[in-house]
Amino acid sequence: MCVARVEDVPPGTCRDVEVDDQVVLIARVDGQFYAVSGWCAHQGTALGLGSLRDHTLTCYAHLWSYDVRSGQPIWPPLARVAPGYRLRTYPVLVEDGNLFVSRTPGRAGLN
Repeated sequence: MCVARVEDVPPGTCRDVEVDDQVVLIARVDGQFYAVSGWCAHQGTALGLGSLRDHTLTCYAHLWSYDVRSGQPIWPPLARVAPGYRLRTYPVLVEDGNLFVSRTPGRAGLN
């Protein structure tokens, strides 16, 4: 599903988009686009209000942080071993300046 144009997500930034009825965060880091669920796995706050530095997305509310490449929690350390704190990831395809995000998390093919 086409959700944005490449220029809508400048390098080193992130942006919330809607994929069907889900909020997904698209991040642009080192020339690559990544898509993760838009809600913090800790308390459900909007990750789009947080900050992005390199590949690390930090929630503004309680400073939980995630790697946008994998959705894996970085901080706090306990979140890495406790089940259920990983963000859903979505495949991103760039075609003719458009960003397409799969409707299905963690799937290689785009729907």
